[in-house]
Amino acid sequence: MKKNPLSLALVATLLLGLASCDKKDTTPAPNAPVPSGTTTGGTTPPPASGSVIVVGDGKETAITTNTTWSAANRYLLKGFVYVRTGATLTIEPGTIIKGDKDTKGTLIIEPGAKIIAAGTAEKPIIFTSNQAKGSRNYGDWGGVVIAGNAPVNSIDGTNLPTAEGGITTKYGGANAADNSGTLQYIRIEFAGIALTPNNELNGLTFDGVGSGTTVDHIQVSYSGDDSYEWFGGTVNAKYLVAHRGFDDDFDTDNGFSGKVQFAVSLRDPQQADQSGSKAFESDNDANGTTKGPITSAVFSNVTAVGPILNPSAANYSPQYTAGVHIRRNSALSILNSVIMGFPTGVLIDNSLTAANAGRSDLQFKNNIVAGSLVGSNSTNGQRSIVYIGPNGGAGSLTVNNVMSSDSAAWGTAVGPVTWLKANGNKRYATSDNVQLLNPFNLTAPSFLPRSASPIVAASATTPPTAPADFTSTKVTDAFFTKVSYIGAFSGSGTSADNWLAGWTNFDPQNADY
Repeated sequence: MKKNPLSLALVATLLLGLASCDKKDTTPAPNAPVPSGTTTGGTTPPPASGSVIVVGDGKETAITTNTTWSAANRYLLKGFVYVRTGATLTIEPGTIIKGDKDTKGTLIIEPGAKIIAAGTAEKPIIFTSNQAKGSRNYGDWGGVVIAGNAPVNSIDGTNLPTAEGGITTKYGGANAADNSGTLQYIRIEFAGIALTPNNELNGLTFDGVGSGTTVDHIQVSYSGDDSYEWFGGTVNAKYLVAHRGFDDDFDTDNGFSGKVQFAVSLRDPQQADQSGSKAFESDNDANGTTKGPITSAVFSNVTAVGPILNPSAANYSPQYTAGVHIRRNSALSILNSVIMGFPTGVLIDNSLTAANAGRSDLQFKNNIVAGSLVGSNSTNGQRSIVYIGPNGGAGSLTVNNVMSSDSAAWGTAVGPVTWLKANGNKRYATSDNVQLLNPFNLTAPSFLPRSASPIVAASATTPPTAPADFTSTKVTDAFFTKVSYIGAFSGSGTSADNWLAGWTNFDPQNADY
């Protein structure tokens, strides 16, 4: 496994602070070691005590009655396995489910069906590759697809959209509160197989999933396409991890209007998709129309770590595009978050998207943007934000892309740079300036802020340089926990702050399943 070396600036900072730093400035292991034979999120599970249960015939299989998968067994998905309307699939904590590579094993929960997969921090539910330890790879199997009856903007009259990836499931409807079940403390690894170009499965896909569904504490690692993708729907989620995905970390489309708080993403510098990889990619729809519901998801308290350790680093895939790419008339909002280590921080694409920003339908507020490249033809050569308009087309973004002229689309702001500054955002030249403990380590990262981080209060009486703000109407409702910090972690030094501990695994390639 490749590990990124620390930049000289960060090494110097760490060395200078060692003598006087408090305990919270010591990089913790994301999962503390435990004795062999015990089961935790980041360690080796015990050998299977039960049978290996093959689910599916290698083509299409339907689960039509209430079914429970036991942690005493191992399960192998062969082909597309559908849980049909009226049936509930219950998965016990600690259960391990593998996807077959040859038959593109995939689990699909259809509208009207439910999945009750409530793992625990001590016993997460694991979906992973059936390949041997050391031989697993991106897209070894299909992934997990949840489909529901919530609103989407891709309904054409009475014709419902069909899920991507060759799945036959249709989804979407008028029930914003639709309930597809519970997903808690789950790892999904090496999924996201590409069937044909533009016809891929993701690690975890939400198709028209409603707000009655419970989603929290999910880690998607090594997805061959997006880690998470939402096609419409209203489902909310907390505590999401996207680790070393191939395309985008959080992809929102077709009218998704849910809310997400507390999320982390980490990229492998050498792995990116030819379509241009980002932490966030958001479209209203594929053609950038005004069809409603408009994509208007809200993300808060995200820490997105890109492939670039510092602006002079060259050892990363040229397929990386931006930390945030909002395009095709999307009104995605991101608040109280950290976007660091991407070629461009924020990419606003086409005049309809800019108009959404001008009306404050699209908000980007109280964020840190750090470590973007320099030397473009945008204003003063900066790449914290780039605006491409009026018709968009940032798929070919390069270092020399020209920022489009400021226009009335930006409302009272004179243009994108002014808009970025006017919304409480902070820009830093390097990712080192954010002062996270060890964010670029691919197999044992720590995203916790150091005591010198702008996220952390300098003292009991001195507020942080980059404080959180929950006064925007986008984040005032009860779903959002009104914390005092931006990003996914406070740096408080308490065990409760590191919500990754115990159930995540940042080195699944070497896990014994």
